[in-house]
Amino acid sequence: MSETTHDHNNFTLLRVLLALMVVLGHAKLLSGTQWPSFPFNLGDAAVDCFFVVSGFLITGSYERCRGLFAFYVRRIFRLYPMYLFIVLAQTAIMVMLLPGGPFSELQATLRYVAANAVLANFAQYDIGGVLSGLHNPGINPSLWTLKIEIGFYLIVPLVYAAVRRWGWYALASIFVASVAYSLILHHLGHPRLAKQLPGQMQFFVVGMALYLHGSSLRVNAWVSALIAVGFLAAWTFVQPIPDGIRPLVVAAFIHTFALSTPSVPLRSDLSYSVYLTHGPLIQTLIVLGFFRENPLWIGGIVLAVLALSGITERLIERPGTELGRLLSTRMVRGLPMAPSAAS
Repeated sequence: MSETTHDHNNFTLLRVLLALMVVLGHAKLLSGTQWPSFPFNLGDAAVDCFFVVSGFLITGSYERCRGLFAFYVRRIFRLYPMYLFIVLAQTAIMVMLLPGGPFSELQATLRYVAANAVLANFAQYDIGGVLSGLHNPGINPSLWTLKIEIGFYLIVPLVYAAVRRWGWYALASIFVASVAYSLILHHLGHPRLAKQLPGQMQFFVVGMALYLHGSSLRVNAWVSALIAVGFLAAWTFVQPIPDGIRPLVVAAFIHTFALSTPSVPLRSDLSYSVYLTHGPLIQTLIVLGFFRENPLWIGGIVLAVLALSGITERLIERPGTELGRLLSTRMVRGLPMAPSAAS
């Protein structure tokens, strides 16, 4: 794709809106309230969009990086400092809520930190059962996607190499294999495993295809508007959208919103901070009995999440990203750029 297409897009705005869609979806999921379907039904759609967006952006990041090690350094420092901060913050919240006091479950606390620090969130969801009475007993339902993201980082060089060797046939083959894996796991009664890798590769490779070939697509403004409305309608009225079709619907929406509309400049990208901070905030309010089922309260939660995210983005996320960029630049100074998959 052209440099202009890469630089003038609405991905930052899109990611912030997607993160807010996840906030609304999780507010309903965690509280168990009976709110109407729209817009609280769009959390899953937003996560699917994030995977496609990740495929697009990570492909571009890898293509521009000078060396594999530099790529991994940047990615780790982009994700992990904020992630670890959230794990430690969640730990602090839960130990303060323990009935026996902060030090009553020391071994469980250490196990929680150790497991979650290495992305093994499934190994321990809380400390001392402090969240066991909740409608959803996990303090942060967003964390499961991070290990999938890291998995994609690990295999993107192999996928990229396959694309350079076999072109779009490689992407199509991975897409079909991923859809087949997901369908088989669903048929066998394992929907949670179907949502892991390689089941999610169908979204990542569609994002890669958008990055590598999306510049040739031109979408009329009216068609773009219809696609956007159709996306919202599909996730509201057509459920479940089948594997294999869902990534294509998502890709059409993302191409429309991020690449076919006038760019809206934003100074900061709060999406990652919003994505990670809202779960612990909502669950803490529920545990303390402060959660209320009304629109004004939800609006207040959204504003609080945005304010908290602005602080964590500036103090944790941004310095980590800058440190990763600095380290990778020093490591690879003088090395040639990675060859383009389109060459």
